[in-house]
Amino acid sequence: MDSNNKKNELKRSTSYLATLFTIYSRELKGYLGVPFGWVILACTMALQGFILQAVLQVMTHATGNGVMYHMLDSLNFWFYFIFIFPLITMRCLAEEERQGTLEGLLTAPVTTTQIVLGKYFAAYTFYLLLWLPMLCYPVVSDIGNYYTELRYGVQPEGAITYMLADWVGPYSILALSGAFFVALGILCSAMSRSQIISAILCTCLMIMYYFMGRVTELWGEFPAAPIFHYLSCTEQVKAFTSGVIDTRPFVLYISFTVFTLALTKRVVDYRRWTR
Repeated sequence: MDSNNKKNELKRSTSYLATLFTIYSRELKGYLGVPFGWVILACTMALQGFILQAVLQVMTHATGNGVMYHMLDSLNFWFYFIFIFPLITMRCLAEEERQGTLEGLLTAPVTTTQIVLGKYFAAYTFYLLLWLPMLCYPVVSDIGNYYTELRYGVQPEGAITYMLADWVGPYSILALSGAFFVALGILCSAMSRSQIISAILCTCLMIMYYFMGRVTELWGEFPAAPIFHYLSCTEQVKAFTSGVIDTRPFVLYISFTVFTLALTKRVVDYRRWTR
C-alpha cells in the first residue's frame, strides 16, 4: 500500500508540474512570440545603452565606484525601471479578460495556484531576459581594450575595467526586487479588467514604494526612520552595487513576493467562484 501511495503521489506531482509548465510556456510564448515583447526588449536595451554612454563619459574624468553603481544610481534608470513592470504584467490576467479566455482558463481542470505561478514565472523570466544584454558590456569592452593594446601596444586612454564582482551585487538586487515588483504587477492585473487601469495602478504603487525610500531625505531622521531605510530600494541598490551583499533584502523581497502571490491567488479565486 505504501508503495502504491508513493507512486500515486509521484504521478500527481508530475502531473501538477507538467500542467504548471504548460501554462508557463504558453505565457512565455506570449512575450517572445509577439512583437510587443521584442519592442519592450529593444527599448530597454536602447535606454540601457544611453545610460551606459552617459556613465562612461563621467567615469573617464572621475574614479571611485564601478559602472553599475553609476548606472543604477541614475534618475534615468529609475524612470524606465518603474515603467518596465506595468508593461510586462498589465496583460497577464486583464488581457485574458478582454479576449474572453479567462473564463475558459478558470473553468479548466487547473488550480488557481498553477494559473498564478505559471503567469508569474513567465513574466519574471521575461524580466530577467531584459537584463541579459548588459552582461555583454564587459565582454565587448575587454575585447576592445585587448585589440587596442595588441595593435598599438598601449591600453586605450580612459579605458574602463570591468570586474565580475562589480556585477554580482547589481544583478542580485535587480533579480530580488524584480521578483516582488513582478508579483505586484500580476496582482494589479488580477484586480482589474482593463490593461490600462492595471498599468496605472501598478505604476502608482511602484512610485509610492520608490518614494517610501526617500521619506528620510525629505523629513530627516525620526523614530520610524529605520523602517523606511529598510524598505528603501534605492539604498539597497547603492549597497549591493558597492559590493555589500546584505541578507535583509533577501528576506524582505522573498517575503513580499510570497505574500503578494498569495493575495493574487485569493483575488483570482474570488473571480473564479463569482462566475
